[in-house]
Amino acid sequence: MLEGLEPPKSKAVYCKVDQMKNTLSAEDYAIFIAAVDDKDKWPAKTLTNALRQRGVSIADTTLSKHRQRACACYRG
Repeated sequence: MLEGLEPPKSKAVYCKVDQMKNTLSAEDYAIFIAAVDDKDKWPAKTLTNALRQRGVSIADTTLSKHRQRACACYRG
């Protein structure tokens, strides 16, 4: 009955920026990453608000951590 019982995977080891490629089309993901990489044009809060208006939910703190390379994408 309990075969395969495992603890849930910790979301702390994933970055939502990276996970977005699983929810967005390839074209949308490319646009998303270009915006994430453009700190001057897209401050984190501004980008979060623009994405939210389009139905994409991601926190400005998540974007900031990714931009600072302090997220799971850059941990060794």
